[in-house]
Amino acid sequence: MPALLFLTSLLTTIIFIVVLYPCAQKIGLLDKPNYRKHHQKPVPLIGGVAIYFAILFTLLITDIQIFQQTGFIAAATILVLVGLLDDYREVAVKYRILAQIIATLIMTEISEIKIMDLGDLFGTGHIKLEAFSTAFTVFAVVGGINAFNMIDGIDGLSGSLALVSVITLAILSWSLENWLIYYYCLILAATIIAFLLFNLRIFGRKSAAIFLGDTGSTLLGFSVCWLAIYASQGENAIITPTSVLWLIAIPLLDSVSVMCRRMSKGRSPFYPDREHLHHLLALAGYKVNQKLIIIVVFAVFFSGASIMAPVLLGVSEQMSFISFLCLFAVYYWCTNKACQTQKSSTIQKPCAESEIEQIEKLEHVQLSFLDLKSAKSLSREP
Repeated sequence: MPALLFLTSLLTTIIFIVVLYPCAQKIGLLDKPNYRKHHQKPVPLIGGVAIYFAILFTLLITDIQIFQQTGFIAAATILVLVGLLDDYREVAVKYRILAQIIATLIMTEISEIKIMDLGDLFGTGHIKLEAFSTAFTVFAVVGGINAFNMIDGIDGLSGSLALVSVITLAILSWSLENWLIYYYCLILAATIIAFLLFNLRIFGRKSAAIFLGDTGSTLLGFSVCWLAIYASQGENAIITPTSVLWLIAIPLLDSVSVMCRRMSKGRSPFYPDREHLHHLLALAGYKVNQKLIIIVVFAVFFSGASIMAPVLLGVSEQMSFISFLCLFAVYYWCTNKACQTQKSSTIQKPCAESEIEQIEKLEHVQLSFLDLKSAKSLSREP
């Protein structure tokens, strides 16, 4: 059964990618190059759609009732539809957040999967959320979804980070013989691996053949959150609630740090900039695959720590939580320093063309395609 589930999901995803590829080109479901992107030609945004259909197909042809699958399918469908619309024609942030809230409410109210217990964070006993469980779950899941969405900035990154989390849970659930979690981890891992075969810069490719799109990063973020909550709550728990923080440490650390910096400058937390971890590594001179390997190695370490530290070292939930807060403080300080160094080096070397200057030049070139009157109007703006 496990091997069949894995192969079915893997091959189905590949088939959907091959079928959807020309369709995306015909209807214009493409990520087109612009001054903020590095790819040189339009890339189909079909990774998320292929993963969705592969999961749906695998669930429907098996008799495994994985985590009240009706609720999962309904929630995932909402996210995929809104994600597709966003990939095709940009959707306002408030509507995307609304869709994520609705999907999470389906998870909490229909599938009855929610965060009821935060664990023993302060050594005073388990913190039960009770009446606040639904609200907190919505906050946590929407945050998790956007963490995976925001970090999806280089080929293979969001998919690889999701895969690390899923494989970690698969290994643990297999060792504890929790077959429901194990089967779903297999299905999800297979779809991600199939996607990465087309997304990573491998087999001589210099750029990705397809992208996840907002559809895919949102779906993966939601799926990982669904898995993590199910695996850390109630009678089915195989990890502690604090272990979830380490399981998705990289997306969580990166997104929270970036959003804090943006808000400290009086900007929207969703304001686009170049202060994500992969941007800072690029400024340090690392290439795409090098950045990917560095980040994934850290993700593997943190995910491994989430399950090994309590077992081998006897680390308490309280110590795990405090350690994560310390990690966040160190990460935030280091990335802030890196951002400041980036700005200082730009100021100290006015003769060297910075990335910002390159972007401004490209913006100027783009204006040449506008109506002359509009271009003049734009040039007079402060």
